[in-house]
Amino acid sequence: MQTVALTVDLTQIPVVDNHCHGILRDQTFDDLASWRQFFTESTEPQMARDHVASTTLYRRLIRTLAGFLGCEPEEEVVFAARTGRDGRELTGALLRAANVDTLLIDTGFPPPEEVFPVPELGVLGGCRAEPMLRLEILMESLLAEHDSLEDVKEALAAELEDARGRGYVALKSIAAYRTGLDVREWPSEEAEESFLEYGRAAGPGPARLAHKPLLDTLLHVAFAQAARQEIPLQFHVGYGDADTDLLLGNPLYLRPILQRSDYRGMPVVLLHECYPYTRQGGYLAAVYQNVYLDLSYGIPLLGYGEMLSFTRQALGVAPSSKLMYSSDGIGVPELHWISAIDGRRVIGEALGELVSRGELDLAAAEAAGEDVLRANATRLYGL
Repeated sequence: MQTVALTVDLTQIPVVDNHCHGILRDQTFDDLASWRQFFTESTEPQMARDHVASTTLYRRLIRTLAGFLGCEPEEEVVFAARTGRDGRELTGALLRAANVDTLLIDTGFPPPEEVFPVPELGVLGGCRAEPMLRLEILMESLLAEHDSLEDVKEALAAELEDARGRGYVALKSIAAYRTGLDVREWPSEEAEESFLEYGRAAGPGPARLAHKPLLDTLLHVAFAQAARQEIPLQFHVGYGDADTDLLLGNPLYLRPILQRSDYRGMPVVLLHECYPYTRQGGYLAAVYQNVYLDLSYGIPLLGYGEMLSFTRQALGVAPSSKLMYSSDGIGVPELHWISAIDGRRVIGEALGELVSRGELDLAAAEAAGEDVLRANATRLYGL
């Protein structure tokens, strides 16, 4: 006789969204394609115009959002209903409906002038909101201000010396987007040459830092500061922007960093369940005491079955005390909102399967669900 899996009810647990981005002040959009663009990582306009509407995530969003807005589950009707509402009101209503306890916000993107300030977003959502510092943005600003690599390194160390005192709960690196996760130590001559090459390419003002010896060298400055302060450092891993070389986004490239005893004080958070490298990320969380695995239910933009699959993989490899919920919501509040709905449901279903197979009892599964959705992040970030 086949065992029917149950779903652990996690619907009432407030979430700590341990990795997300700001929400645009202006929630008006000229047409459907401009709204659809928030539900694809592709930068090609034809994708938003012709293909996003056929993804399972987008179809699920339309149906779920229609229920929230009280309208027919048709794309144009939903778009008109959400666009017809005041942006502040819509943002607050969705965040409150998501039952968010805390938002940890990467302030590096979108640009701060385009989004609600972090404290204001917390007020709108009736929740706590805390900023995280994106390292590459800081590095680019310092590179524009200083004439030597040593001066940049000293300035970076000074800027990071008391990260919590400056109000940040974590640091974040997008090296995977730029030059890959195989962060190395470079001879000083090669780092200096990379600094000069960056300067020649940059011109006046901050410019995109994608020069590997230079970026790697500055990352080691940040690692030393993070380890000394025991402040979490998040890495983008796996699926992300279209300019990412996914082959270099494998978290196993970080192993030399994780092996270093002088960096063991730095809690490392691997974002986006490392998709499609979830098992590899789970392995690292299982063998290194300072590694945690983020489970993001907004971005990557996946169907429900795929989210259930990566959640099973994570729970099957990593300790549940090392897993943390996020949305990676950005720009529009729908992503922050539907991620909380989907995350609770998917995690509850995956834990219910473990109960049905006798691997957990119900009480342990409920406790694990609360850990993943809220308690683990609360402890790690000192909330």
